[in-house]
Amino acid sequence: MIARAPSRRRAPWLLFLIFQALYALTSSGNAFRIPDEYSTYYQVEHLVDAGDLSVPQAVAAQRFYGKIGAGGRPYAPYGPLTAVLAVPYHLFGRAVAAAAGISRSTGDVWTFVVGGVTMLVTSTAAALAVAGFYEAAIALGAEETNAWTLSLLLGAATVLWPYGTSLFSEAWQAAAFIWAAVFLIRRRVAVAAALVVFAAMTKFTSLAFVPAFIAAVLAERDTSPRGRWMTAAALAGGTAVAVALRLAWNLHDFGDPLEFGYIWVEMVPRLPARVFWLNDLPRGLAILLFSPGKSLLLWAPALWLSITRFRHAPRSIQAGTATALGCGLIVFGMYIFPEGGYAHGPRQLVPIVPLLLLPAALGAAPSRRSIAACAAIGGTIALLAVSVSFLQDQALGANLTRTNYYERIDPPPGRAWNRYRFDYIPFKATLASGEWPSGPVGLGVDFFWLHLARAKDEIPAARAIPMWLIVALPAFWSAVLLLAIALAL
Repeated sequence: MIARAPSRRRAPWLLFLIFQALYALTSSGNAFRIPDEYSTYYQVEHLVDAGDLSVPQAVAAQRFYGKIGAGGRPYAPYGPLTAVLAVPYHLFGRAVAAAAGISRSTGDVWTFVVGGVTMLVTSTAAALAVAGFYEAAIALGAEETNAWTLSLLLGAATVLWPYGTSLFSEAWQAAAFIWAAVFLIRRRVAVAAALVVFAAMTKFTSLAFVPAFIAAVLAERDTSPRGRWMTAAALAGGTAVAVALRLAWNLHDFGDPLEFGYIWVEMVPRLPARVFWLNDLPRGLAILLFSPGKSLLLWAPALWLSITRFRHAPRSIQAGTATALGCGLIVFGMYIFPEGGYAHGPRQLVPIVPLLLLPAALGAAPSRRSIAACAAIGGTIALLAVSVSFLQDQALGANLTRTNYYERIDPPPGRAWNRYRFDYIPFKATLASGEWPSGPVGLGVDFFWLHLARAKDEIPAARAIPMWLIVALPAFWSAVLLLAIALAL
């Protein structure tokens, strides 16, 4: 994976094209697995249809997760920005369906086709995160070949890849944070503060990582004390704006600024829920650092390169990355679901993976052996993650009888009855099930175009899907990927 880097001007664009194509080619296209995904799809669909982000379709489909809010409308608990960003992709999905002769009267077939195209919004987000890492590394003075090599590792051999193929918001948070770092390095503080607001409006808990930027600014010694404090104040001001906007959004949706719309009754037998609990921190830390299914260092092995080079990094980078990691581990280690619910890898920490890799870009380039090891381990895990649906691998089942992901416990008041199994081995059950790599609709290799092909073969209504669409999707993205690689070489 060590290769001569393209020119400084071309490298970010080529990285974006390579990973936009790779993530789109391997996108699941299945936006209807868990509420985090299908609620976002319903938000964007209803925004286009009716001009608001309520989700009456979820109620009609008996899949509603959220609360009835102002005006009797059903609202999901998720931030509005991911759905807004997905509007162009959703409109393109409708155009693709129309070109393929798939009308909305076909119901689920139309929705699945349009939803699969809509999901490409996160492919763009994750590709932007990779390009942003390269820009941040160069801005810090990294050698171009090292920045290029580490960008390839980030994009193809870390947990970022699976989040470029699903409809979670973490890829957008990762892109926002690494580009905020770029603009802070370039002294464009207002843009960095705006990106903090951007991240919070995709997912409110992303504000847990903002202290990392403030710590980095205050530790930086090339700026006057007054300049450092003014920059820190601007970031704090951006945080305050983000909080105010989210509280106003809650007031609009639910009539109460402190109501976020989450419902805990299905998971917490004795309400009210205790979402963060200090007593759970030791186990949460063990899950996020050492469990095979969620270990940050296993799902992003390139971060070992940052550990070995940490003491050589500038003081501001040391302060920022250490604070980001500390905040993430402490906040989400205490969270009711430190594993992030149904998801591949350490979902809660995905937004800071590009930031945590920055120390590896500084100083002497890593050895070829260490690069190869990180690429082999991280690439294998990431490729399996995009090939195996997390829901197939982690499905709860009736009374926890079919899962190796959760265990039933008798929880203390306010905590959930299902607890993550520390010994969960990702992919093991699925690979041994006989339903991978082939399988019925929704199972097997988790690529959108393969799901379309299975649906066309097995579901009568899906025979309306033309074969040219099934062939054109992988052919187009493969062509883009090969062209971008050729230009890079």
